[in-house]
Order: sequence, then C-alpha cells, then structure tokens
Amino acid sequence: MMTKRLIFFGFLLFLSFLFSGCQKSGEKGLREKELVRINDVSISLEEFQQMLEKQPLEGKMKLLSEKGTRDFLENYVIPREVLYQEVKKKGLDKNKEILAKIEDARRAILIDALLEEVLRGRGEVSEEEIQRYYKENQVLFTEPQEIKIRHIVVNTEPALKEVVTKLSQGESFEKLASTYNIGKFKEDGGNLGYIRRGQLAPPFAQFEEAAFSLRKRGEISEVVSTPYGYHIIRLEDMRGSTLKALNQVKERIRFFLQPKKKQEAYLEYVKEAKSKAKVLINEKLWADEEKREAKPKERKK
Repeated sequence: MMTKRLIFFGFLLFLSFLFSGCQKSGEKGLREKELVRINDVSISLEEFQQMLEKQPLEGKMKLLSEKGTRDFLENYVIPREVLYQEVKKKGLDKNKEILAKIEDARRAILIDALLEEVLRGRGEVSEEEIQRYYKENQVLFTEPQEIKIRHIVVNTEPALKEVVTKLSQGESFEKLASTYNIGKFKEDGGNLGYIRRGQLAPPFAQFEEAAFSLRKRGEISEVVSTPYGYHIIRLEDMRGSTLKALNQVKERIRFFLQPKKKQEAYLEYVKEAKSKAKVLINEKLWADEEKREAKPKERKK
C-alpha cells in the first residue's frame, strides 16, 4: 500500500513538470498555472491534482501513466464541467425539487459521517462475546452424523430372491452388488459414500431411515422399496456429531455478531441523542390529519 502511494505521489510530481512544460510552450489565453478553461471556468493544475488524489485506489492505479491521466482530464474532468454548466444554463441548480434532493443527500452524508465517528469501535465483537456465543449455540457448530453405506438394488422380485438367498449363503455383498445392481449402481460394488440425515429426497425417506437405523459396521438392513426398486443396505462406516473447535468458527461468529452489535450501538446512540433533544409533537394536528386521511376510506366502504 505504501509503495503504491509513493508511486502515485511521485507521478503527481512528474505530472507537475509535464504540464508546466506544456504551459511554458504556451497556450494562448491561459495563465501559467491554469491547466484548462471551459468557457469562463478555469481549472488549475493544483485543482486537477486534488481531483486525482480523491480517486479510489483502483482508479489511481489506472492514472499511473500519461495516457491514463490525459483520459481522466478529457473524459471525466472536462465533460463533468461542461455538463454542470449546462445544468446552470437550464436553471436546474435553482429547481426546488432538485435542491430538496440535494439537501437530503447532504444530510445523509453528514449523518453517515457522524455515525462513523461516534460509533467507531462500538461495533467490535470481543473474544468473550465470541466464546459465549460459541458455548450457547454449540448445536450450530456440530457436524451432523454421517454414515458410509453400500447397497444392492434390483428392480424385480426374482432378482431380489436370488440376492437374498446368496447373501444368506455368505456370498460377498460387494460382488453381488457388482453383479445384480441396476444401472450405474454396479460401479464400485454399490458404494454410495457418506450421507447425512435429510440429504436424500422425500421419496427415499424409508431408505434413509433404514440406513440410519443400522448401528454396527457390516450390519445389513431389511429390504427397502424406493422408486428405483428393491434395496438392501450395508453399513460400512459412521462418523459425526463432532463439535468444531472454536478457532475454526471464530471468524464466522464474529462476522455474524458484528452487524447486530453495530445496530444495537446505533439504536443506543439514537436513544441517547433523542433524550437530550427537546422534541414537541403537535398531537392535535397529527390527530386531525389522521381523521382527514381516514374519511375517504370510510366513504369507499
């Protein structure tokens, strides 16, 4: 950041020499420090440099060349002044509605500046607050249980009977899955990998329930029916219900709590400011206005 800043200010110095060199060669009617004149409005080199400095960092990086700076002058500074002069010619700078919008924008900018100043640091979340939220909401940071399953799936009753018979005779579950499974389920001996509760679509609720009812590795389920056909499930592995360490979720908690804390600080400051102000509401006028607005609604009934 510091390097970029030094480059930029170095370039401003270069710019001063560049334009001053141009001015010495002379532009008729322009004063020595006058960079450009649009009708009767003059913009000095110093004013132009100030405009450059106000640009955001990304914009400044585009200005680190003579071409970029010249484009900024001709495609931003000059058009902006030309258009503003057109505004004044048409009298828009005296239009009441526009002036009201300008005043609203001015107030909003000033209020934002005030809040930025008075609330600075009040929205920061402490380590103690993070730890307390972590302890009180551990369910949010607990990995749900996962099970690794393998299944045999067939779509006819004769095939199902053959599979059940061969399983009872001790044949390999994986081999039977590779032999009998329909479609892509033959791949990898019917291995479905790890699944979580609620991960499967509603039509497979019975399948999911049967899978999560298995308790021991190698345990085999009863036959389950789904839109695909008949399934027999075997539990391969289980893991889960693991609470993530605080350092793994700390920034996530901070990110969640900060807006809430900033809002609380804002409301507290507004309440404090209102308590110090003398506020009078014309309740009679308010009531009369409410009655006036209610009358057309009553007529419609």
